[in-house]
Amino acid sequence: MCGIREVGVIYERVETTGEPEPGPDIYSLDLPEPLVRVLERRGIRRLYRFQHDAYREILNGENVVIVAGTGTGKTEAFFIPLAKSVLTISEKRYPHAIVTYPTKALARDQVKRFSEYLVYKTLSVGIYDGDTSQHQRRKIARTPPSIIVSNPDMIHIGLVYSPNIRKFIENARFLVFDELHVYEGVLGAHLHHLVHRVKLFKKASPQFVASSATIANPRDFAESIFEEKFKVVQGSLLRRGTAVHILVSAGPLSRWAVTSHVVSFLAENNLKFLVFVDSQQMAEVLARTIEKEHEVKIGVHRAGLSQEIRKSVEEQLRQGKINGVISTPTLELGIDIGTLDAVVMAAPAPSYVKYLQRAGRAGRRGKGYVITVLADDPIDSYYANHPEDFFNQELTPNIIEPLNEEVLKTHVIAYLLQAGRVRVNSLPAEWLRVLDDLVVNRVVKIYGPYVVVNYARARRLFAERSSIRSTGPDIEVVDDEVGEVIATRELPLAVLELYPGAIYLYSKTPYRVISLDLEKKQARIKRVKEDIEVYTRPLYTVDIADYDILEERTSELGFKVNYSKVLLELVVDGYIVRSSYTGEVITTVELSPQIVYRYVTMATLFKLPEYSELGAGGCAEAYHAIEHATISASRVTIGAGLTDLGGVSYPSGDIAVYDAVVGGSGLSKLLYERLERTLRVVYEIVSRCNCEDGCPRCIYSPYCGNNNRVLSRRKAQYVLKNTLYRGKLVKESPLTSRYGRPLV
Repeated sequence: MCGIREVGVIYERVETTGEPEPGPDIYSLDLPEPLVRVLERRGIRRLYRFQHDAYREILNGENVVIVAGTGTGKTEAFFIPLAKSVLTISEKRYPHAIVTYPTKALARDQVKRFSEYLVYKTLSVGIYDGDTSQHQRRKIARTPPSIIVSNPDMIHIGLVYSPNIRKFIENARFLVFDELHVYEGVLGAHLHHLVHRVKLFKKASPQFVASSATIANPRDFAESIFEEKFKVVQGSLLRRGTAVHILVSAGPLSRWAVTSHVVSFLAENNLKFLVFVDSQQMAEVLARTIEKEHEVKIGVHRAGLSQEIRKSVEEQLRQGKINGVISTPTLELGIDIGTLDAVVMAAPAPSYVKYLQRAGRAGRRGKGYVITVLADDPIDSYYANHPEDFFNQELTPNIIEPLNEEVLKTHVIAYLLQAGRVRVNSLPAEWLRVLDDLVVNRVVKIYGPYVVVNYARARRLFAERSSIRSTGPDIEVVDDEVGEVIATRELPLAVLELYPGAIYLYSKTPYRVISLDLEKKQARIKRVKEDIEVYTRPLYTVDIADYDILEERTSELGFKVNYSKVLLELVVDGYIVRSSYTGEVITTVELSPQIVYRYVTMATLFKLPEYSELGAGGCAEAYHAIEHATISASRVTIGAGLTDLGGVSYPSGDIAVYDAVVGGSGLSKLLYERLERTLRVVYEIVSRCNCEDGCPRCIYSPYCGNNNRVLSRRKAQYVLKNTLYRGKLVKESPLTSRYGRPLV
C-alpha cells in the first residue's frame, strides 16, 4: 500500500438509473374507487413490480421487509396496501396501523407526504409524538385516525405511562417500521425488546412491515429484531437519477484541510452541500475551520445538540441562509432539508451500505455529486490505488446484540411497570439473564412463581433510562457560567471527550472542560474567550478487569478465539493538544487525579503466538500494531467505523477488540465470526505498506490511547505471516496466561 502522493481527483464514476421495472396498472388491482382517484391525482397509474409484490404479500398477511433505493417509491409500496386494508375492513377499530420512523423530524416529513393520499372521512393520518400538544393528543385519543405516525421512543414511554398509546397498540393490526437499517447496534437491541413488550401487551403478534433503502441481510436482520418470519420484497438498490461519484486524494495534506477546500469550491459555485463526518467533535472542529478560513456560511448537525438548534440548522439550509451543513449520521435519513447538490464525505463511510445511504441524499431531484476524501489511513490508501474496488465492496450485514444487559434491564423494568406482577415463566428467556441483578438492586422481588416490581425504584431507574438511543444515563454537559445543561454525551465516549482540560466545541463555540463528575453524571464547561486554533485528544489505558466467555472456537488458523462479556477499566491520565490545521502535537498534559470509569461490554478475544526471535518486548509492538490494524480492517469486513470498536493488547499475545458502547452493539460478535477474513486484510495492510516501520497508512490510529507508541509494522507482519501461513498452534484460551502492561 504505497502512500497517496498528490492532491486532487483520482477517480470519477457516473451512475445513471432509470425507472424501476414496471408492474400492473392500478385498475387491475381491485382498489377501492376513492383510492384509485387519489392515485390518479398523484400521477400514479401503474405500480412498479416491487410495489406490486409488496402489495400482494402485505394483503396476504405476511410480515414483509421492503428494500428499494432512495426515491424509487418504497413508501408507496407499503402505504397503498395499508390504505386498501383501511378502506375495505368491516371492523373500524382505529388506528388500523401505526407507522414509526426513527426520528420525529422524519416522521413529520412523512406525514406531509401521506396527506397527499388521504380519502375524505375514511382514510386519515395523524401524528402522535413528544411534540404533539396535549389538546391534539386528547382529540386523537377521542377519535383516532386510521393511521398514526409516531416513533419507537413514544411507544417505549407510552406503554408505561400513556393509556392512549396502549389503546393504539391494542387496536393496531399493522406495525410499520421505515428506515429499518437505522435500527442496528444499541437502537436495534432496544427495538428488539420493545417488540417483546408489544407482543406481551397485545397477547398476540401484529403484522409487521419494514422498509429500507439499502441493507445487506434484510430477512435475517428483520427476523433478529422482530423474531417473526419475514418475506423480502426487493426493488432496485440504486436511486433514480444521475449521481457523479468522485474520489479525491488528500495527498500530504490532512483530510480536514482538503475537505475545507472542497466545501469552499462548492460554496463559490452556489452548490448546496452536506458534509458527513463520524465524530461529533470533529464536526465542530471542521465547521469552525471552514467558516474562519474560507468564510463559508455553514451549520453543524449532530447528536448532543438541542432539538431547537438542529431544527434551526435544517430550516436555514432549506431556506438557503447557509451554504451547507457538517453532520454526523443524524442527517443520513431523508429529512426534508431541500434539494442538495452534493454530499461530501470527509472520510469514507464506516461501511459501503452507509456510503450508499449518505450518497442518496445528493441530487434527489435530478443530478448530484458524491465526493469522498481519501487520506493516509490503511483502507483509504488501498482504495486510492484500487478505486474500482471501492465501488465493488461487499454490503456488510446489519447486526444487533440482544443480550446487551443494560438494554435488557431497561425493558424488563418498563414491562414490569406496565404489568405490575407477572409470572416469571411468562417472560422472554433473554430477560431472565438480568432478573437476579434487578433483585439484588431491589428493583424487583420474586414471590414464588411471580416477579413483582418495586415501583419507587423502578420509576426512578426508568426515568434515567427513558432514551432508547443509549444504554443508560448520559453525561450532562453544563455551561458553568449560566448553570444550564446545553448538551449530553453518551458513556464511555463522554470520558474520552469531557476530561478536565479538554476543548469541547458546541455549535462551533469553544469551551474548556473544568470538571467531570461520573457519580453525578455531569461535566461542567466554561466558554473560552480567546480565539483558539487547537483541539485535544485523550491519553488513556484500557484493561480487562474480568470476563465471561459466551462462545469459543478454535480458528481455522489454529489459535483460540472467543466472544465474551468483558468488564473494562478505562483510565484517562492525560491529553495532547493538536493544531486544528495541521494535526501537529503542540503539547502534552498530565491529569491529576486520573479519570477512571468501569463498564461492561462485549468483545472478541484472541491469542496469537509469541516469537522469542523478536527480542524482549518485540512481540508487544507486533500485537499492538495488529490490534490497531484489526480495527481498521473491520471497516471492510464487518462495516465498523473507527470509533465503533476499541482495542487492547498485551505482551503475552492476547488481543481484545471490543464494542465501544456500554453493553455491546453486536459488531464484535460479527468480528468473532469473521476474524480469519479480517486478519488476512490486516496482513495485506502491514505487508504492502512501504514505510520504515509504521505510519498512518498502516498501523497508526488517531484514537490510540498512548499516541501511537510501542508499534512495529515489520514485527506485526512477521507474527501474522507465521500465524496465517505456517500454522503455529496456540493451545490456551485468550487471557488465561496474559501478562504485561496493556496497550490500546
